[in-house]
Amino acid sequence: SASALRAALGRARGHAAEKNLAFLQAKLWDAKSKTLYNRWRDGERDSVQLLDAYANLIAGTVDLYEATLNPRHLEFALALTETMIAKFYDPAEGGFFQSPTASADLIIRVKEDYDGAEPSGNSIASLALLKLSAITDRKDLRDIADRSLQHFAVRMMQAPQAVPQMLLALDFAMDEPKRAVIVGNLADTKTRELLRIVHTTYQPNKVVLGQEGPVEALAKEMPMGKSPMLYLCTGKACQPPTNDPVKIKQMLAK
Repeated sequence: SASALRAALGRARGHAAEKNLAFLQAKLWDAKSKTLYNRWRDGERDSVQLLDAYANLIAGTVDLYEATLNPRHLEFALALTETMIAKFYDPAEGGFFQSPTASADLIIRVKEDYDGAEPSGNSIASLALLKLSAITDRKDLRDIADRSLQHFAVRMMQAPQAVPQMLLALDFAMDEPKRAVIVGNLADTKTRELLRIVHTTYQPNKVVLGQEGPVEALAKEMPMGKSPMLYLCTGKACQPPTNDPVKIKQMLAK
């Protein structure tokens, strides 16, 4: 059937994404120094440090976490974020530099904001930080994202066509994000089906999280019953839990 085919394709894509992340962690990530390298070939990697590499991998890892609810992916995204902030963030003016503080060979450090064929590191980083803040209730990450958006406020007003990805981050920041908390055993096919239903409903200003790992305290407190359930929360309030596909779509669409 069509639904079975979609499920099979979804599993295949998920498996490929997991393999890709495992490769990057093995070849380009130094867990001891929390350093992400930019290139690997034939067993060798360079020492270049670029904002775009960190920002895009954080965003991709957050997406993979939301698709799988594997807490290891959330922990890795936070580890990458710590280094990205330490190396590239400008605490004085907001925004992220393209190169780290220690780049002595550069005449000037720039803050790229143009979303061309590839969105800028600042745009990607801002949205990723907003999502991480909503999932983990880390106010410090929200503050950094807000200050970054404020830094580029004039750019967004004067040339919005040049920063479409940053406008997506601004839209996310201006609304209270919906938090879809999945409560259930992830090894259970019913829980995975519930997760699939949540992701097939279009709602750009939402995050999806489970109960394990460094998630917000409210999610950890939700009781687990005999069947997997979705709790949809905004702020400190959550709607009654449900696993009804029709009701879930209605709740997320509002």
